[in-house]
Amino acid sequence: MNDRVQPAQDAAAVWVAATEAGEAVLADDAVAALREFLHGPADMRRHVSDHVLLVPGAEQLPWQDIIPEAQGLALLYNFSPFQDTGSTVASKRLRQFGASVDVIACSFLHHKKADPTIERISAPYVKSKLFLPFAPNWGHWTAHAAFATRAADTAERYMSARQDPYEFLYTRAMWSPSLIAGALVKLRHPELRWVAEFSDPLSQDVEGKHRGGPVMEDACSSTLITALEERHGALSDQERTVFALAELLAFAFADEIIFTNALQMKTMLDGLERQDLRERVRGVATVSHHPALPRPFYRMTHPAVEVSPELLNIAYFGEFYSSRGLIEVTSAMRSLPERLRERTRLHVFTNYVPAAEGGQRPRNFSPAQYDSLVRRALDGVGAHGIEHLVSFHPSLPFLEFLAATDAFDLLVVRDAATSGHHAVNPYLPSKWSDYSGSSAATWAIVEEGSSMWVMAPALQSPLDNVGAAREVLWTAVEDKFGSMEAHA
Repeated sequence: MNDRVQPAQDAAAVWVAATEAGEAVLADDAVAALREFLHGPADMRRHVSDHVLLVPGAEQLPWQDIIPEAQGLALLYNFSPFQDTGSTVASKRLRQFGASVDVIACSFLHHKKADPTIERISAPYVKSKLFLPFAPNWGHWTAHAAFATRAADTAERYMSARQDPYEFLYTRAMWSPSLIAGALVKLRHPELRWVAEFSDPLSQDVEGKHRGGPVMEDACSSTLITALEERHGALSDQERTVFALAELLAFAFADEIIFTNALQMKTMLDGLERQDLRERVRGVATVSHHPALPRPFYRMTHPAVEVSPELLNIAYFGEFYSSRGLIEVTSAMRSLPERLRERTRLHVFTNYVPAAEGGQRPRNFSPAQYDSLVRRALDGVGAHGIEHLVSFHPSLPFLEFLAATDAFDLLVVRDAATSGHHAVNPYLPSKWSDYSGSSAATWAIVEEGSSMWVMAPALQSPLDNVGAAREVLWTAVEDKFGSMEAHA
């Protein structure tokens, strides 16, 4: 397949130049050439497309005119270009499938930042994309049912207009309306293979408690609940809640269910009281971590950060929650002897940073809301006394983030703390896969028994263990700058 890469890149460069020069015939010829180079099996499409995207200006290629007709239909409540972990992982999963798809999504305009770099991940596989004009809603049934019904009706029109049927249907949650829409389509077309993915347990919150408001009585819920009860018996009141119903629909009707780690699957099945459904899920389940991207994606933009080679540069990319912070890192930095401590720098990239560090309040946030989230980030870092060693930066567009990782020595990824309320840790941070393609080392701060802990990272320390974190930092400083004095 390597023999196609250079000719495909040349054709992409010709298209860019011809388009800029207004030479339509030459641009059309380049599109026709690309069409031939990208015709083939999924692994070939991925390899050639990844390298075509490295051509300057290739992000503007008319991929919908280049790629084959859609083989699948993807119902994705949140999707690119809107900046969201769910959107990004769904884009990576479509790339992993390596098949053309039509996408029906919800518009997050005015609710999420747009990040056009995310689109490059899935652009070579998206034949069409339609955003339905609904305001996104996290947990209210009426809003979920409205999207699901419109998405299923739109899918019906797509399917009626096709000569050949779709080969598969793909949905992913977070967010749960994707699964509700998928179930409606599956019930109308039982022969269509439905692949449903879960990012995290839906009906349990981060403390293991049941979440989700009641399902309202309407045409959508009546159709779905009737189908469930005909197959699996009457639903309890708890099962008639927004997130529990979405889980049950996938458990009952999906042909393949993707869990992002084995402990997530265990947690969700342990909370399922229906033995028949547990057995069914085990028969169709696949455990697949968040897809990782290859090195070309780390070279599609230029790093947006500058760091000193005279320092040990540590980076954290992500948000802060009650179950996830960086206290071990900053406490370990404080505990180092001054000669080592002053050689370390922590860079924090997060959505909510102080205005002095470049933070900007979204227009749909009140000052009080934004200040509260900034305070949560500051508290999650815990830089008291070492403020001069910690820098805050606004979150980067996704491909700029990937490129920036190469500039650092250590990339920190931390497990959520769950031992106080979960039997096992069901979460696998998506940054684990993002960091895997970087030239920087990954420092995993792990909870015993978690998915990251099981993978035995080369560089790790336990949650809440400042001493172990101190050893990681001390060793990293000496590895970079040579042996220092004996431990203090």
